[in-house]
Amino acid sequence: MTARPQIKINTAPQLDIFSGAASSPDHKKHDKPKGSGNKTDKRRFVAPNPNAITLGNSNLKEHLELTGQKTPFTVASLLDEQDWSDFEQRYASEGRPPYSPRNMMGLILYGIMQGITSLRTLERLARVDLGCMWVTGGIFPDHAIIGRFINMHSKSMAGAFFESLTRAVLKKTNSDGSCLAGDGTVIEAACSSYNLMKQEAAQQAHETAQKQADNHPDCPENKKKLEMASSTLEAVIERNEKRKKNGKSGSAVVSPTEPEAVVQKMKRGRGYTTGYKPSVLANNKRVVLAQAVDPTNETTVVSPMLDQSMQITGKPVDEMLLDAGYFNDEVISTSLERDISLLCPEGKEPGKPKESKKFQKGHFYYDETNDVYRCPAGKELVLIGQIKGSIRTKEQKIYGNGPCEGCPLKDQCTTNKKGRRIKRYAMDDAKDALRQVMQHPKAKKSFSKRKAMVEPVFAYLRDIQGLNRFRRKGLEKVKLEFGLHLLAYNLSRAVKASFHAIFRYNRILWLYFERYRPFDRKWGSWERDPVKRHSLQRKVLHWV
Repeated sequence: MTARPQIKINTAPQLDIFSGAASSPDHKKHDKPKGSGNKTDKRRFVAPNPNAITLGNSNLKEHLELTGQKTPFTVASLLDEQDWSDFEQRYASEGRPPYSPRNMMGLILYGIMQGITSLRTLERLARVDLGCMWVTGGIFPDHAIIGRFINMHSKSMAGAFFESLTRAVLKKTNSDGSCLAGDGTVIEAACSSYNLMKQEAAQQAHETAQKQADNHPDCPENKKKLEMASSTLEAVIERNEKRKKNGKSGSAVVSPTEPEAVVQKMKRGRGYTTGYKPSVLANNKRVVLAQAVDPTNETTVVSPMLDQSMQITGKPVDEMLLDAGYFNDEVISTSLERDISLLCPEGKEPGKPKESKKFQKGHFYYDETNDVYRCPAGKELVLIGQIKGSIRTKEQKIYGNGPCEGCPLKDQCTTNKKGRRIKRYAMDDAKDALRQVMQHPKAKKSFSKRKAMVEPVFAYLRDIQGLNRFRRKGLEKVKLEFGLHLLAYNLSRAVKASFHAIFRYNRILWLYFERYRPFDRKWGSWERDPVKRHSLQRKVLHWV
């Protein structure tokens, strides 16, 4: 196997007009491998200096500043602040120096910020994009090197590096994690939805793979096929058992190439196909402090995301804003255990029950004093039974025996001949309290911030970064891909914050010149000459 040659950018500032050779004989000194941050470490990395890159007689930095490109400088500054020792220790101390992890990560994240996720397109981006050259120092890795880098450092990217970079973004945006808004979505999986299997087909595929593995036990491909067939069969059996337990008819289907993906309804009217449900927690500056991916459930990941947020900020969450999809026992109990102020409506609008053709449980009022339910018609439903908790069922009380016959609202309430029945569980006291909280005007005003805090996150990921479908197969790889997208997204929030800071300074200086005009007494011509006054402001703003 022959090693690929490393392509290096020519950092010579000017060419000799007679020989065509570089006029700077020592320009290659910038391409010398650099050591890691640890002085006792002998590892060497290729980390070129972007200040040595020139465009003709102009420096790359000067060119980017002249064209108003702020994103490369903000991204490079945040990446320079990070500790890369966890990445660097995975490389051998001998052999040809590899590309610096800081430069490789800069290429990947800068590309995702531009909506580029293909490895070959990232390879092309490193060669043609000037902003990318400033972030990466002008390295030119091919797609295979980029892919191996992602696989080598997948654990660090989704773990410690995400937390470290998010802390830097929080500092840049001057925000915290005291109040977080949560949301989730559904994103299509990489597998095809045209070769899904039911349990009978999965059983046959498993038997075929077992026979091939028995006939050729030394073949690694047959072993992989058997493992995939076994996981597919286990997944479809487990989902069929859940369907029976929940009283659903029909048979579950599973993808033979990605059994962890679940068939579910997609967003934006794209029908049903295999996908995953990623979730995030974002603050008031739309910085994502926690993220998780689950095949089907958004509520089970709330507790791990709260732990991740506390790991990043070092402080517990004070207030959490969630939509109606999180109005369940698990989320409410988690909020009570962590002493979090939870604002979560039962329906689409705060203070109103879930919309439905029939009256839902939220339309009935529970009178705690008399231990009765009052229906929308004003009639009482009394306690008629009680069921003790077990492995399969929760402890519950049953209310009924209401005067439903002849009620004008019976068609909107129930079709049961015995009348409407209401089941009350142990967590219903907390749900009733949350319903009352969501009816308060101040609670509605605080909850109204949720849409602006978290919903633009997924809109940005879909429309700007192109995350309409995952490119990797398997839950672990999907988590890695989603984590990379959120790393790039948080960097974009830091870039946005830097633009806002410049705008605020411009606004302050403009108000200063418009209101006070301290120079008009000494140089009265400035008031009469708007061109000179404008040029002065430009100089001062450039200094700021």
